[in-house]
Amino acid sequence: MNVAAELPVTDPTVQDLVSSALSKFRAGDTISTRAMLDAIRQTDPACEDSDDRLVELIVMAAVGKTMGVVFDHRSPDERLPRLF
Repeated sequence: MNVAAELPVTDPTVQDLVSSALSKFRAGDTISTRAMLDAIRQTDPACEDSDDRLVELIVMAAVGKTMGVVFDHRSPDERLPRLF
């Protein structure tokens, strides 16, 4: 029985942006989500994908290349616990 996982269809251009940004690193390197988002936004300021979507693509690609990921893309205000 063949069971194929359904993956969301993604604009290949966005995947190309992520691949291009990751191409500057090697297996075993640790990458910063903030630095990767900045690089992608700088390369294509018109990219309409959300940071969360881009981080998802970055993580999938980085893990596939055996890279570590530091999740530092949230602003300090977003990291504070919500008290109310």
